[in-house]
Amino acid sequence: MFAAPSPGYSTPAPGAQSTPLLEDSVLRVRQLVPTLAPGASATLAGDAYATPVTGGVDGDREYAFCASEERCYVWRSDSASPTCYEFPVARGGGAPPQCVILARPLNASAEPAVMVCSARGTVYFWDAVSDAFVQTTHEAIVHTDLPLHDGELVTAAARCDESTVVFATSQARLFRVGVYVHGGAHQLAHHQFSEPRGLFGRWLGGASDAAPGGAVVDVGTVPEQAGGEACLVVALSARGVQCWRMTRAGAPHALKLAAHDDTLNKTVASAALYAQGRRYSAADSVRFALESVAYLAGEHRLAVLYTEHGIAQDTDAYGVALLDLPAGGAPSLHRVVPLHVRRAADPHPGARPRLATSAPGAPGTAFVAFHDALCIKLLDPTLDALEETLRLRPDAGRVLGACVPQQHAPALRWTALTSHGALLQVDVRAAAAQQLALSLAPGAPQVHEARVARIAEQLERLVWFGEERARNPLQLDALDAHLDPELLQAAAEQLSGALVRSELACLPPAVDLRAQLALRVRCAQRLVTLIGQNGYLRQLAPSTRLLLRTDAELLAGAADLWRYYDEASASGAPGARVLSAAVAAALPGEQPADPERFFFLHRLPATPALLRALLAQLGRGDAALALEETRLLLALLFGAARFRAEHGATYDIEAPRVAYEPWGAHAVCIELLEALFRATHYALDAGAPSEAGERATDAERRSQLCALAEFLLAAYAARQTCLEARAATGEAGAAAAGDELAALRAAYAQARPAVLHPLLAIGRADRAFALAEQYRDFGTLTELCFAEARAQAKRTKRAHPEAPAEVRIERYLDTYGEPFATELYQYYIQHGALRRLLEPRAEHAPLLSAFLAAHPQHDRIAWVHYTALGDFPAAAEVLHRSARAETQRIDAQQAMLSLGKLAHLAAQTDMDRALAQPAEQARLEAWDDALDLVHVQRRLQHKWEDAVLPGAEPPEARAEMVALTVATQLAAPALRALFVQLATHVAAGRVASGEDMVDLLTLQDTTYAAPPDAALSDYAVAVQVFVRIDALPAPRKDALLGVLWRRVYLQDDWAALSTTASKSDEQVLDQVRDTAAFRTVQAVVGKESTAPWLPPPAQLAALRPPDAPLLAARFPGMPSAQVEELAAALAAERDALEALRASTKLDAFYEQVLTQPVAYEMDDEPAEPEAQVDLPGGVDTDMRTIPGSVPVSFTGPGAATEWE
Repeated sequence: MFAAPSPGYSTPAPGAQSTPLLEDSVLRVRQLVPTLAPGASATLAGDAYATPVTGGVDGDREYAFCASEERCYVWRSDSASPTCYEFPVARGGGAPPQCVILARPLNASAEPAVMVCSARGTVYFWDAVSDAFVQTTHEAIVHTDLPLHDGELVTAAARCDESTVVFATSQARLFRVGVYVHGGAHQLAHHQFSEPRGLFGRWLGGASDAAPGGAVVDVGTVPEQAGGEACLVVALSARGVQCWRMTRAGAPHALKLAAHDDTLNKTVASAALYAQGRRYSAADSVRFALESVAYLAGEHRLAVLYTEHGIAQDTDAYGVALLDLPAGGAPSLHRVVPLHVRRAADPHPGARPRLATSAPGAPGTAFVAFHDALCIKLLDPTLDALEETLRLRPDAGRVLGACVPQQHAPALRWTALTSHGALLQVDVRAAAAQQLALSLAPGAPQVHEARVARIAEQLERLVWFGEERARNPLQLDALDAHLDPELLQAAAEQLSGALVRSELACLPPAVDLRAQLALRVRCAQRLVTLIGQNGYLRQLAPSTRLLLRTDAELLAGAADLWRYYDEASASGAPGARVLSAAVAAALPGEQPADPERFFFLHRLPATPALLRALLAQLGRGDAALALEETRLLLALLFGAARFRAEHGATYDIEAPRVAYEPWGAHAVCIELLEALFRATHYALDAGAPSEAGERATDAERRSQLCALAEFLLAAYAARQTCLEARAATGEAGAAAAGDELAALRAAYAQARPAVLHPLLAIGRADRAFALAEQYRDFGTLTELCFAEARAQAKRTKRAHPEAPAEVRIERYLDTYGEPFATELYQYYIQHGALRRLLEPRAEHAPLLSAFLAAHPQHDRIAWVHYTALGDFPAAAEVLHRSARAETQRIDAQQAMLSLGKLAHLAAQTDMDRALAQPAEQARLEAWDDALDLVHVQRRLQHKWEDAVLPGAEPPEARAEMVALTVATQLAAPALRALFVQLATHVAAGRVASGEDMVDLLTLQDTTYAAPPDAALSDYAVAVQVFVRIDALPAPRKDALLGVLWRRVYLQDDWAALSTTASKSDEQVLDQVRDTAAFRTVQAVVGKESTAPWLPPPAQLAALRPPDAPLLAARFPGMPSAQVEELAAALAAERDALEALRASTKLDAFYEQVLTQPVAYEMDDEPAEPEAQVDLPGGVDTDMRTIPGSVPVSFTGPGAATEWE
């Protein structure tokens, strides 16, 4: 994934047995843990609060040291088992001493000298570290006492040259201590830094005016730039800085104050706040403190580490201020470089951070040592983007000191000593660091890709080196607290892909592929664990989390598949040859030396191609080949499934609906699983095994069949989820995904029963039921219940095969409720088990009610359930709905209406009170109207049967006979065809609509319509039917009204009536009263409900006859030519009536008819006679007397017998 990082790093010190802790393209961290003397180890591990300890490393001389208040230990830092030199120190001050390693001043020995200064100012000197063995008493050791004031302590030290050290105190005083030889013995001389004049009292050593908080916290030296004998000594306090020019001992004016600044912290605060976009204030400046100083040789500037305390609760921020060093002038602020690192405030002694800078010739870099972290920051203004922080584990000790060895320049090495005695060597690949910083700069052309790559590299090192967490002191389970989730997401996907392809730079060459695959699985697992522990997992997109899990599952499955292949290769099993052939086919154009290992190392993403190759082989193979391929595929899938079962919860994926397609949901995976399932099932059905080996193979195939079913359904479900997400995106390809989704759903619906039922046949009903339950396939689950029951009944010869299924069905109803009940009740209906449907247990009755309410197509049986529950309103409603939907059997419609009205009446608790309500009267009238229409059709049917002898002829033949008998005057072929068509429905006992009944009643001959003494003619009955028609569009109803009255007026001979010569008025009126129109008008006007529907002949012209579109809507199956002919015939009726009006006195006669006395009738409720009710087929209830069920007549005197 990344270039090998080793080139560009400095080599470890000779003899060092260091352990790599971390490595990438920019950083390498190694650790050396020497075996130290018990005293040194105890001093290092001392309690930071009870016994403060200091320590450090002199990288140039390869020595390290640590010191407590009483002892100082020095040892070689490049040795695994060094000699520890113990130096005694005068106790006092409650603080550890300052220790400085010096080259031997007067000889060329490689063994350095040591100078130690106690907190109370006693300075000790040993000419060589080995002198610790001979100079053990205070008198034997070269020493001197600094003239400190009461309460004044030595707080810092710095080496100026091979024989000179500067010590600083808590009262802001500086002392130079030099080593010289006098009389053949080493001597120490000390001098206080002071000016000849008494200016600047506090800086010049006056004790009485030393301000609190003015203690020197760090001392640094700057060599003379021109190669002179002077150097610059810089003493840093929390608020300011003092600079002294110091020449070699003996030179005139050896010490000179060059500059001082008591308010440097305010200057830094102003610049730092401005850089943050904040306004400077005195209150804010108080929170800024100066911590450490170092000389940046590459830029000839001072680097000062500062702290901004309390940016948040108990949290400090840090930065580096760069100061210019003008010749002879005071340092001036050049710029500030804020650090991204944030640390919790730590009050314990020794927690103050320390700054070191890169050696001359190397890129300007700041190294900040915190007590629990190491921070590296490039100081070039164009490279501010690069900052790396290495944190220590809480149990890995604390950093005591660190240095940047000058001898490794221009390479960047930083060495730190921890309280566990470990030396951490941090090497920075300078060129790579600069290039990375340039690519991470905001204006870089590929900045996004560079940021993703860097985060991926950081993840890689945390994942890889975190594998040996117990031996690694670095905290490799922490990510930056402010990572961009989108960048982290892309980086995680990139690293996961690199794991699958074995492209990690740290990954060693694969010798044992089993171990290497297991290692990649652990790295994939650690990747998601690392992201989750840092709170970023839920910020990743579900697709990314699914991708990470899928990659890890692929690695786990590949590990199991390789194990099977490896064992098969060793034993010569045929499975090895099958996989080898598939691998060769999956690597077109590639010819690696070891194709199998190459595939598992670098081509695992091509797993679908491998599955396709196996599928191609299966097409040419036999049962034995199918068995081997099943073993291979199940090894892959079982490994992936085991990983998901053990670690799937880590990925926090709940019902993912993302467009990402896992390898296990690929179409070829489904095809291969289906092909192997069919082949395995066929092999099991081939016959019973005869030998022991065949029986073992048969048992294996049974287990394989169950596993194949499980993985096949899982693959279908995963692919359906993927396609649903793609189809819902609305992006390009969504339509194609929708089409594929529809095909997949159909295939999935067919596959479930096809996969689960064979499991019953092989005796694995438990797996079949478990899978049906898992995928909530309640239709198949219902079928399995009864299939298992039938199989058990067949084996036990039980009389009722459904009995064993009862317990399971009841449990499923209790567990799954309505979804399962829906499929169960559909099964009952499809198999005619209506009794079982309509006799549920009491606790399951609501489920049946909900099912029937959601499926109105079953209303014909729903009323029985509602009646059994005593829910008469619901029963009445479904019966009314069923009656309206009934089109085939008029007797069934009549029975449903009668039962519905009966249920409606039964729902009334107080009949008298209910009937007094207008709303209730309207509801009862609606039932009566519907029954009236049925009654009219039944009476018309009976009347025709009386006129035409009933026989066995088909309805069409009987309809022709009726037309020949009662409709002889129909001259228009279209109208006669219409009459025959409608009469056929009535003759067959089918339901005729209100429109049909109006046509049938008005197309009959006048002479046949009704006898003269009948109370109502067929035309008056037609008007009554018209009034009762509801839910008819207004245009069709208006057209029907016009058709009805045109036929009424056209039935009589108005031309003869208009000839009134030689006739008295009474004779003319008698002739008018004898017309069908007169009787019809009289009947219509005499009833309150029909009177509004009497249009005069003059208004019929405005009522247009039905045109072709209206007729086509009424008769959807009628040929268009016949529709046109019928429309023309109806238009001819209109034209005939208009001609009749023009040639006769029709309008005058109509007005005369209206003047005749009429016996007006109110629409009172008719009597409720007893009636025989014919119920629909399938309902055997005998209801012979149902009050109010079938009205036998319309309202009006004599109407009850008008058709007798």
